Amino acid sequence: MKVVVLTADANTLVYHRGDLIRDLAACGCDVLTSAAEDYPHVTQFVESLGGRHRAIRMVRSRVSLTNDVDTFVDMWRLFRSERPDALFAYTIKSVVYGCVVAALAGVPRIYALLPGLGFTFVKPTTLKGRLVSAISRALHRFALKRANVIFMQNQDDYELLTGLNILPKGVPAFVTAGSGVNVDEFPFVPLSQDTALAGGVVRFALVSRLLISKGVVVFAEAARRIKARHPGAEFHLIGPFDPNPNRVSEEQVREWVEEGLLTHHGMVRDVAGKLRDMHVFALPTWYREGVPHATLEALAMGRPVITTDSVGARETVRLTPRGEAQRKAGAPVREGSNGFLVQPQNVEAVVEAMEWYLEHRDAIPAHGQKSRHLAEEVFDVRLVNALILREMGLEQPARHEAFSTVPLPAAA
Repeated sequence: MKVVVLTADANTLVYHRGDLIRDLAACGCDVLTSAAEDYPHVTQFVESLGGRHRAIRMVRSRVSLTNDVDTFVDMWRLFRSERPDALFAYTIKSVVYGCVVAALAGVPRIYALLPGLGFTFVKPTTLKGRLVSAISRALHRFALKRANVIFMQNQDDYELLTGLNILPKGVPAFVTAGSGVNVDEFPFVPLSQDTALAGGVVRFALVSRLLISKGVVVFAEAARRIKARHPGAEFHLIGPFDPNPNRVSEEQVREWVEEGLLTHHGMVRDVAGKLRDMHVFALPTWYREGVPHATLEALAMGRPVITTDSVGARETVRLTPRGEAQRKAGAPVREGSNGFLVQPQNVEAVVEAMEWYLEHRDAIPAHGQKSRHLAEEVFDVRLVNALILREMGLEQPARHEAFSTVPLPAAA
């Protein structure tokens, strides 16, 4: 069985889908990955897992008639020359364009995964936004009719797409626990004996592409307010700049660093190595997430999480009964057993959650252990891949344990 794994961003093949590529190859599949970039490190990584990589022309951050025609042409050539048995497409443009072109090219089986619906499914506030949203929804509806199986990463997306009649009737639809996380590659690092924490230093980390909607500006402003009262607290921003129009500028980050608010580590290959030295993970996002992969990595390594009570993000914190009551009451901060959920775009709520950890440092190790348990019980990548492989008609590789998964019903 030849499978094309198609995405708009080559780096996600390394950081989000390496385990799936490995499992597909272990099932005896001829795996070809394809993305907009021809990065040597991606090609080398895919080949190390038993696959091949082939770049196509694709601009992932915007719609352009000229560029998108090039994308259609390259996808057509890819499918016609490779003659795959199946397409596994993820990320919005790969799904919307890939499903259509694959169907036209005669690819027998098409699997679509929506790892997050992004900006176009957030309620638009301008005429342009409403137009873009309407076009995007129409394209999703048209493209997903060509899919044989659809995967989503959270229940909110399933309910939204069902309510908008975007999920086609009769096509099986499943929710996976995000992209999953490899709990061996991101091992549990307990904080009970952490010398910096014992000495009164609490390090807060945000790992993400530097987008405004990922909460990067909120994180920096929270750092400013915390630093005024707790000068010993540390804030670490880990992630690359992004071409997206919603990006945080290099000049802005440089100003934060010069002000002494935070340390910017840039693009980091060894995220586990950085998280090992951190104490609390914070991602105050309001982007319509699937489930943020960096948060899953933090869970696996045993780090408490401060994130928003918003789509995709809320799955990563288990609320206590008190926290559930706070949510019902509309409180800006909701208590979890492994962290806190806060209202989106609420700097003061993030500050309140951070200050709680600064004043209750002894609770950080226990909350971190709860995070690890959540990663093992819900977000282990083996659970996610078991569902995907099963729906592709493939047998789980022998090296994995058997996991049971419960699918959602086909869209009505």
